[in-house]
Amino acid sequence: MGATSAQGWYLFLFLVGFTLGPAGLFALGWPIALLGFAILAGAFAGFRSIKEPAPPAAENNGGAQAAPQLSARKSH
Repeated sequence: MGATSAQGWYLFLFLVGFTLGPAGLFALGWPIALLGFAILAGAFAGFRSIKEPAPPAAENNGGAQAAPQLSARKSH
């Protein structure tokens, strides 16, 4: 299953935020750290907003999957 364009953009934002946040804490200063963590929070919110709801079939059985039926083996 391939990724959507929105998933790609939010992954990109996550990587940018994950880079700027610690870099700001350790080298670039707190304004860059705050910007990085804000971008990171935006990426998390974006991922949550594009999450697809569960299909109706999974809701009816409580999310439990039925066990596969095994056919009887032939005797040799």
